[in-house]
Amino acid sequence: MIKGITTTSPHLTVTGGQPGSPYVIPNYPPNPLSGALWFNGQDIQVYNGTAWQNVTATPPATITMNQVATDAITWAQKKMYEEAHIKELAAKNVTIADALAKYELAAEQLKVVLTLTK
Repeated sequence: MIKGITTTSPHLTVTGGQPGSPYVIPNYPPNPLSGALWFNGQDIQVYNGTAWQNVTATPPATITMNQVATDAITWAQKKMYEEAHIKELAAKNVTIADALAKYELAAEQLKVVLTLTK
């Protein structure tokens, strides 16, 4: 059982769940505290402060990434595959290896120029 999930990340969304202070009780308690759990036959029940409820009746917590995070990860994976493919081709072809070396040198030179102009 998840006690509670929160996030301060702009890239994660948390919905659902039931926060509380869960603890499992060995048999039916006369005065349970909110968040208490116990087994009632085949069911797991939680005390919500007023009544016992089956845990399955509570929607589970859901954690998802927002579309910006999903797009960023998808883009990064695509770039990783592209770079690996280019390195494989460069290992087999001198012309591609030469072009890749020139590209990497130009990228480094661009970083230097950008740093100096800041």
